Amino acid sequence: MSSQKSGFNKKKRLAVFAAITIIGISFAYYNAQINSGYHHVKVWNFDSDQNGTIPQGFADMSTDQKSSWIVRSEPSAVSKPNVLERIPNNDNLTDYHLQLIPDSPSIDTENVTMKFKIVSGENAKSAGMILRFIDQKHYFVLMADSAQNRLSLCKNTPEFLICNYDKSVTIAPGEWHTMEALVSSQGIAASIDGQLLIRANDHNYQSGAVGMWTKKDTGAYFDDFKIEY
Repeated sequence: MSSQKSGFNKKKRLAVFAAITIIGISFAYYNAQINSGYHHVKVWNFDSDQNGTIPQGFADMSTDQKSSWIVRSEPSAVSKPNVLERIPNNDNLTDYHLQLIPDSPSIDTENVTMKFKIVSGENAKSAGMILRFIDQKHYFVLMADSAQNRLSLCKNTPEFLICNYDKSVTIAPGEWHTMEALVSSQGIAASIDGQLLIRANDHNYQSGAVGMWTKKDTGAYFDDFKIEY
């Protein structure tokens, strides 16, 4: 009887500890949102760039050998007249396409938002936001997959892209969506269209650059990329 009681008490203590941990993480994110104290804002809406051109500094910050990120005049643009378009090409050897934001601050606390629309793709229909980028083998990506209707927070390593956090959510192709990531020393909180879906207590890659991301032959538009820090 005493051993059963001891086992019950141990389980009870573990349950209480888990509840306190979850509350602590949520409270940390809440404090980060309310008391962020952001003093700087940078916005890229591509509206001052010429149609069919590459924005200044963007070519050097793309992981594609031949740049396929260009400004496009688009009637549906969130902020008219332009968007940044990721144009699929014949490079079937590259699984992931990264476009980093030039001069993005490499810090551990920031709020990053962007508008995106997935417009095409046969092998994949996934677009996302790069966070805490250190190099091509070490970064996070907040990935929206319209084929699977899910939002995932994934960590890229030298061996694999590991998606430890997944939430089901409708990602309608051909429609604009808003992606937001609150990044702090406690971890990353992620939202789609104002709905908070992911709270990740992950301390890997504590700081780094940010940017845009697509998978395989996904074609996508991006607009109003904003960093608050």
